[in-house]
Amino acid sequence: MTEEAGVIVIGGGVAGTSIAYHLTALGWKDVVLLDRSELTSGSTFHSAGLVGQLRSSLTLTRMMMYGVELYRRLGAETGLDPGWHEVGSLRLASSPRRIEELHRLSGWGKTFGLPLEIMTTEQAHDLFPLFDPDGVHGAAYLPTDGHLDPSGLTFALAKGARQRGATILTGARVTGIDVDGDRVRGVRTADHGAFRADVVVNAAGIWAHEIGRMAGIDVSVVPLAHQFLITEPVDEARSDLPTMRDPDLLVYFREEVGGLVVGGYERSPRTWSLDGIPPDFNHQLLNPDWERFEELSDGAQRRVPILREAGVKSMINGPEAFTPDGEFILGESEVRGLFVATGFCAHGIAAAGGVGKVMAEWI
Repeated sequence: MTEEAGVIVIGGGVAGTSIAYHLTALGWKDVVLLDRSELTSGSTFHSAGLVGQLRSSLTLTRMMMYGVELYRRLGAETGLDPGWHEVGSLRLASSPRRIEELHRLSGWGKTFGLPLEIMTTEQAHDLFPLFDPDGVHGAAYLPTDGHLDPSGLTFALAKGARQRGATILTGARVTGIDVDGDRVRGVRTADHGAFRADVVVNAAGIWAHEIGRMAGIDVSVVPLAHQFLITEPVDEARSDLPTMRDPDLLVYFREEVGGLVVGGYERSPRTWSLDGIPPDFNHQLLNPDWERFEELSDGAQRRVPILREAGVKSMINGPEAFTPDGEFILGESEVRGLFVATGFCAHGIAAAGGVGKVMAEWI
């Protein structure tokens, strides 16, 4: 049986549900979202959940700023709490060149309304007493940043989309995309039949390349294994601590149930499943790679010495979709009506609100 739809969204992670949410907010009723397994069963469920607004371009920064606006109101609107904690963020400068960069960013950020403040090392230490101030030349503080629960955000967006008429089908693995000439015409699934639609959105995350090939297009993403750990409770890890990044040491921190989430970005990241993602890889993690995490662990312990004694509660290692240039892939492909929203390079939670908004407006 073939069903009619206005828009088919492939992928039930935070990006796909946000696109469905924003399409219905613009008045679309016949939106169908398909997920191969369950909502959040791809990269979303193992995200660290940090939300930082300042980015390398005005467009991206405005997208992140809109996301914060959305996360503030989404719980009241849908009745599902996305776990938004507006605790602010610190970006440390562990080198003279970094503090120069932060001063430039501060002036740039203020031109479009971000309350970014450059503060002394002592002021930053008052906000996050766990870090070692040695070698820190100052910090940038943005009080409207924060963190949230990635699964909670996804389910809230999905509920908002359903409330306005969207259909969400789980266990609906896409097996083909129908293309007529240069135009998309529909989607076929393994267990839910076929859907005829003139607009299809590939928001499939680490599967976006495989979905793109079904329509004859190349979506340039590769899965990279991204790791972070969660510690046992530590002294002074209060729930109101701002998130903290040290770009020079490539590490980030946030509070989690009295402990700390500790992660970062490796100089030599590891790819995963370049020959094809296993068909049963749903809601799964990879085995911890402690040797690969050692460089990040050294930097994290240098900046937050209490980690040398803290117990490790768990290590999260999961694949995320990265692009060659580290920027998102957003927009309409060379196949008319076939849109792509993927390659969030571990920033998908922060970007989710803005991605959904701009994609819906383009469509």
